[in-house]
Amino acid sequence: MTQLLRSLVQIALLRKDPSVLPASVALGALLAFACALTSALQSWILYGSDRIVSRTAVDLGLSVALVWVVLAITRRGHRFRQTMSAVLGTSVLAAPFVVVLLLLMQGPAATYYPVWLVARTGAVVVTIWFIVVIGHILRGALETGLVTGVAIALTWLIASRALAERLFPMAA
Repeated sequence: MTQLLRSLVQIALLRKDPSVLPASVALGALLAFACALTSALQSWILYGSDRIVSRTAVDLGLSVALVWVVLAITRRGHRFRQTMSAVLGTSVLAAPFVVVLLLLMQGPAATYYPVWLVARTGAVVVTIWFIVVIGHILRGALETGLVTGVAIALTWLIASRALAERLFPMAA
């Protein structure tokens, strides 16, 4: 387990690619479960209990769909397990940072501008870092450049956000 955590940290720091992870169904299932839990927690902080299971399923489903479609189109389906494990694992690694920032934005940031500024800046930094990490993972899986991987990751982020807003519109 320690080696897995080290490998995921190395991927998140852009030092290793998904090939360092085992192509294990059990690992993928474990990371999918952990990712679903962190996604549910984030959804609960943002939206309360409003369709939390649906939001979590859509979040996880879009992540799996992105990786599967991109690898299938490029005929690298044999890399699905490792790539998916890397995406899910780095999502779980990013979750504590996201949760802290969400809690700051919901609590102290509402009344103290310096806290709001730090929380918003942190959110931007974590979002950019996450896009680059997913781009790095896709770069390794697709054997392409980082710019291509980041472009795919950014497209996925925008498309998944738009779909989530369409499926779960905010009350007027």
